[in-house]
Amino acid sequence: MHGRRFLAALALLLVQPPAPLQATAPDAVPNPTALQGTFGKQDPETFQTPPAVHHPQTWFHFIGGNVAKEGVTADLEAIAAAGISGVQFFHGQFGGPWPGVDPQIQCLSEPWDDMVQHVASECRRLGLRFTIQNCPGWAMAGGPWITPDKAMRHLVWSRTDLADRPTDTIALPQPQPSQEDWRDYRDLFVVAFPTPAGDTGKALTPAEVRSNRDDLPWTQCLQAAGDGRITLQPADEPVWVEVTFETPTLLRTVELPSVQSFNHNWCYEPGVTVTVEALLPDGPQTIAHQQMPQSNWQGNRPISLACDEITAEKFRITIEHLHTMTLAYIQLFSGARKNNWEAEAAFVLRGLDQIEHPDQSETAWINPDSILDLSDQLDAQGNLQWDAPSGHWTILRWGHVNSGKRNGPAPPEGTGWECDKLSPTGAETHFAGYVGRLAEGPIGNGLLHGMLLDSWECETQTWTPGLDREFAARRAYELRPWLPALAGFVIEHPETTTRFLRDWRSTINDLLVQNFFGRMAELGHEQGLAIAFETASGDVFPGDLLEYYKHADVPMCEFWHPRMDSFVGSFNFKPIKPCVSAARMYGKPRVAAEAFTSFDLSWTEHPGMLKPIADMHLAEGVTHLVFHTYTHNPRTDFLPPGTAFGSNIGTPFLRQQTWWKAMPEFTDYLARCSFMLERGHPVSDVLWYIGDEQDHKPLQDAPFPVGYRYDYCNPDALLHRLAVQDGRIVTPEGIAYELLWLPNNRRMLPETLERLVTLVEAGAVIVGDRPVGLATLTGGARAQARFDRAVHALWGDTTSDAPRKVGLGSVLAGITIEEALATRAIQPDVQGTGVVWSHRRTTGADWYFVAAPTQPFNGDLTFRATGTVELWDPMTGRTAPAQVREQDPSGTTLHLDLPAAGSLFVVFHKNALPSQAPAATREQTRSIALNGPWHLAFPAGW
Repeated sequence: MHGRRFLAALALLLVQPPAPLQATAPDAVPNPTALQGTFGKQDPETFQTPPAVHHPQTWFHFIGGNVAKEGVTADLEAIAAAGISGVQFFHGQFGGPWPGVDPQIQCLSEPWDDMVQHVASECRRLGLRFTIQNCPGWAMAGGPWITPDKAMRHLVWSRTDLADRPTDTIALPQPQPSQEDWRDYRDLFVVAFPTPAGDTGKALTPAEVRSNRDDLPWTQCLQAAGDGRITLQPADEPVWVEVTFETPTLLRTVELPSVQSFNHNWCYEPGVTVTVEALLPDGPQTIAHQQMPQSNWQGNRPISLACDEITAEKFRITIEHLHTMTLAYIQLFSGARKNNWEAEAAFVLRGLDQIEHPDQSETAWINPDSILDLSDQLDAQGNLQWDAPSGHWTILRWGHVNSGKRNGPAPPEGTGWECDKLSPTGAETHFAGYVGRLAEGPIGNGLLHGMLLDSWECETQTWTPGLDREFAARRAYELRPWLPALAGFVIEHPETTTRFLRDWRSTINDLLVQNFFGRMAELGHEQGLAIAFETASGDVFPGDLLEYYKHADVPMCEFWHPRMDSFVGSFNFKPIKPCVSAARMYGKPRVAAEAFTSFDLSWTEHPGMLKPIADMHLAEGVTHLVFHTYTHNPRTDFLPPGTAFGSNIGTPFLRQQTWWKAMPEFTDYLARCSFMLERGHPVSDVLWYIGDEQDHKPLQDAPFPVGYRYDYCNPDALLHRLAVQDGRIVTPEGIAYELLWLPNNRRMLPETLERLVTLVEAGAVIVGDRPVGLATLTGGARAQARFDRAVHALWGDTTSDAPRKVGLGSVLAGITIEEALATRAIQPDVQGTGVVWSHRRTTGADWYFVAAPTQPFNGDLTFRATGTVELWDPMTGRTAPAQVREQDPSGTTLHLDLPAAGSLFVVFHKNALPSQAPAATREQTRSIALNGPWHLAFPAGW
């Protein structure tokens, strides 16, 4: 925040407390029709004094039983006076009772219901929106009303191997991960198949181990039941370990621990490369070379690396790593497993392979015609009645169990199982147990305005009752013959298995989107609630990055401080672009963000420190802030600055903060930015298609041409929400894109390709190379024929990279996106560095948000816009004519002088006179000489 302005405002507000906001709570989002109207004289007036709907909100946390009505009233009055427009209510748990807080309130009790009603009633009195997190705690959706059978469920299996066994009764182990009753094990299927060549299911044990780091416990690390945890520091040379077997040994698979366990802070960009070599008499032969894929902070499953098949006595594993990493074990197997199958089978979110399949013998894979369904031959005691044919057979007994995930951190009496996310029954039971009960009871009659689905911290889910039927209905083939692929086995060929696993992930995504996010939104809407979702799929859960957001009224992301290259301060760990893109693809006018979360609470935080963090994310597409957090202070006689949210978490937005009376200047600033960043449409040149394979999100710092903006597009939006107008791809709301980019289209669906043909023939321009194959097993030969026809229509018969005309549009292959922009003569939207920016437009005007978050900026910027230019200052609400250095039909060059943490809007009026709002003036400051004695005092108790 500009320092002199902030201090001047503070001095004024200390003697003149601001009036609270209007007594009517604002809507969840601004009126879309008004946002898209012609830019005119009302805009500078609204900019100067934005309505409450544009003001930020805050999270409001009860902690344990430390609650009192007097404190609630004091808190909410302070929130309203600060220019905050609403609260999102949570009940969390850290520690025990606080001093002087008695009695303690039990979550979900009658006194608690009364207290929540008091919060809602006070919000109504003060004109604040009241939104509630959908369960106690902040993660994710569960409570004591969820029984194990309606909890999140996981597939589990056990393996039994037979070798010419004569008996026809076989005891199959129950695949139970642990023995607690709450696991609620249920049997599903039994399948059997001839054991693939060399596949014992047991890890290989080398006879000898050596390394260029012999000081580390490599022998224990490589033992099947070893405990040789190794820590590797970054070094000039890679670390290698060499294993020797007593006799020549076949190696097909290397298993490593979860990618996130290497270094949790860098789980989204691990910086680890693993190379496996066979050391042969004529020299080393590389049989696997892989960069570890991006993972996620809850990604706890191992990773399997598929190797070219080879027999040797010695192998070497080389590890290159950019960061300190921990390696708990390495296991080697002769059996073949699908590369990274744990991710492809949706047990964990990790980036998917863009590598060639390993060179292995077909005998290492399962012939699909040989798989037998023996499910009806298993009795209730786990005995299989089967007269097994001669030979070696592998039997897999499949079941499902409660995953064991609970909501939290919540008071014990408010804690229970996470609800089933793939069945509508899970959502219905959960909604009825908490939000539904409250909305029809203590906070009914319009007291409750919204429902939030906050942090996804419950990992993944791979089963719900009836999932096999859902799979068959949606994919048009049966699941059971493909079950071994969900345990990592390769069926028929790695490419065939890849396609099945994509169909599996897509089915899970469909159920998550429809039965959890969609059903929760329906239930909320039936109660008249506005629905907000935070990030889930493509961040922790393996699914479509954007699609679930279509059911939200307010898509929501989060950002933390301080900014850093890794962990929670990085865009890869806490992404913004998927949420922003979802809002744009699905016509949502608002992108909210949980703002200023932190693990570094120091009590030195203040608005001037937070503003540049906000500006960075406003430039990325966030339009509305929700502060993390305001922790309820039950006492009105407590020493300032008040109560902390945990010991070191969050930013303390509290009524007793030294800077609280100056908060209206900060919230006014954010409201002005929100108004301008929700007005009109965003301007981006490139629509980045994320592909048909349900992959991880792209790296958020992936190289992209400077001076341009892009948004992501997913299959659902491509198929159902895009059209072509004047050669550009447009959404129904009018957002337009010059190019559709296909950077990751190795495998595609026939319906995607057919839609691309339609768009290109209507005038669209796409940038991308031809795909190499189908992404699905659905449709068989007919799908392959559709795929071939569409690929031919778009890319033709040759491999030429020349631009190809297709109908009114064209296809650009064999070039980068930067080259494509140059080929189409699309000039940068902003030329110049040292600032962050975003661009919006409506009839009558273009405007750019420009900020210098960390360093002062004094230089020229060229904007791809023309017209009468003004500078609008969101700190003050004032507008002033800009000094134009140069303007021609291609754009306008201005010289801007911004202090560190400075920001402004550059507004281009089209065929209109500039606004008549008061011109911006530089405020004068003066110094006061302290020639005589002076005294600095602090309040008692500091």
